Amino acid sequence: MKLKCVIVDDETLAQNILQRYIKPLRELELVAVCKNAIEANSILQQQSIDLLFLDIEMPHISGLNFLKSIASQKPKVIITTAYREHALTAFDFDVIDYMLKPISYERFVKGVNKVLRLHNLEELASQSEPKDDHEAYIYLKADKKMVQIFLKDIFYVEGLSNYVKIFTKQGMIISYQKISYLEEALPSSHFIRVHRSYIVSMDKIKSYTGTQVEVNNVEIPLGGSYKDAVLATLNKFER
Repeated sequence: MKLKCVIVDDETLAQNILQRYIKPLRELELVAVCKNAIEANSILQQQSIDLLFLDIEMPHISGLNFLKSIASQKPKVIITTAYREHALTAFDFDVIDYMLKPISYERFVKGVNKVLRLHNLEELASQSEPKDDHEAYIYLKADKKMVQIFLKDIFYVEGLSNYVKIFTKQGMIISYQKISYLEEALPSSHFIRVHRSYIVSMDKIKSYTGTQVEVNNVEIPLGGSYKDAVLATLNKFER
């Protein structure tokens, strides 16, 4: 199955280069070329898009402001820009890659491969539909192999730049994934993100206060932007 992609860039030259790069890749299907975020938003409202090649400096709405506006329905994103100073902000939006213009074909393929690897992992996770909660599991790449992890064994996940540590009953597993991927892969009925760097299993929370939760004898802080939602969720279980 091909990934449906959209180019969002106001420069004709950049549009043409990306179209030429996409054309021979059988894994991608170019759905539209948009010269600004307004056109791109219209496309997203009409159909499901898997990948955006998104410029930052554009008229009307910048690429980063566009990402803010579609946070709840965002496809995977590769930034294509001439400005390196926006990189840290862009990665806060969980973009897959950040490519600086002029973009070579080799660099383009490297970025697309990142998207394809993540997509393949998501496909594996979706194919692992459990019969019941006791059997639920996901596969993650660790030590150059796909490792099966039962959800009931996970205490918490810690995100560190471009990899995560998954703390389980059997020990710690390191996987080169972003914590945002785990947030999507793990069921929200059992797991909750409590901090920019932490996801915890709700049934493993031993105690909590207004500033932290305790899981497996580890005190994990509540992040400012997550605190209210976490406390509201946990307070539902008070007797």
